[in-house]
Amino acid sequence: MAKINEMRAHTWAYLGLNNADYNLVEIKNQPFYGKSLSEEQCEVKKAFECETYGLSAEINKENEDFRNHFLSFDIDKNRETEFINLEMNDENNILVSNIEINARTNTSSSFLVNFSDLAEGKIFINSQILVNLEKEAKVKLVVVVDLKNESTNLNSIATRLADRAELDVTYIEIGATKSMVNIRNILRGEEAKVVENGVYFKSKEEYLDILTVNKHYGINTDSNTLFNGALKDKAVKNFKGIVDLRRGCTKADGKIGDYSMMLSDEVVNKSAPVLLNEEKEVTGKHAASVGRMNKEMLFYIMSRGFSKKQAESMMLEANFAPALDKIEDETLRKKIADEVHALNSRN
Repeated sequence: MAKINEMRAHTWAYLGLNNADYNLVEIKNQPFYGKSLSEEQCEVKKAFECETYGLSAEINKENEDFRNHFLSFDIDKNRETEFINLEMNDENNILVSNIEINARTNTSSSFLVNFSDLAEGKIFINSQILVNLEKEAKVKLVVVVDLKNESTNLNSIATRLADRAELDVTYIEIGATKSMVNIRNILRGEEAKVVENGVYFKSKEEYLDILTVNKHYGINTDSNTLFNGALKDKAVKNFKGIVDLRRGCTKADGKIGDYSMMLSDEVVNKSAPVLLNEEKEVTGKHAASVGRMNKEMLFYIMSRGFSKKQAESMMLEANFAPALDKIEDETLRKKIADEVHALNSRN
């Protein structure tokens, strides 16, 4: 048994959000594909050498020991979107992946990572994405998890920002039977900026435990995280969002929020937006909303001839749209939007 997504500062134990329990499963080595580890990525290794990241030490070790996919990117000039499509099937049903990105000074780059499956049987994913942003680098990262069958999804994203670096990161999850997600943005440099968006839609008896942390170290740093989600049937979701304002981050500004719609009386929804502060001259905001719709907008849509459930469905998909619009591949964007609509449709 491993403790996953453990919070640095514990909240009330009865909430059950301080950590999640995960039974480690025995996985088999799969054939290796992708690039092999090279010396050119030592910058990423050095950048994260003294940082804490990932779901847990045990999951990090599993990723290192059983890795069968590795990609490295050394960004030394501006480049258009790199589409990384990780499609699984019954022959390749175990993916232990590591993607490393080093964005050099004053470069601009974009990455779209898509996890999907065509399998009939079980799927297992242990994914780790590390992004090092040097001074004034700009990176857009969109991660899509679209799993239809019985699946375990262990997904970790860690980013580290130097002076005036800018990160636009989006995490979108549809499906996945059991999912553990850790997103950690480390704002080391002055005036570093993070914009983070997230979308999740869980149904049946699916389970999601997500911890997202914005750690501010640099002066005048800024982070803004917003997740929108929906739960139906007997789905379970734990959300832990932390703005961590460390000593020395004068004039930092951190915002984090989780807004979730409950489409069934049997779902379990827990949300803990947390603000940790060690500095005086800072600004922090945290919020959560469960099951609420804007009453004025709801009334306006219903006055145009739609039922209450139809109006709620339209508003939910409108909330999802800003994150889905960041998927730059038109075919994938439409596919995810159609799946959300099918899950959201209510008579």
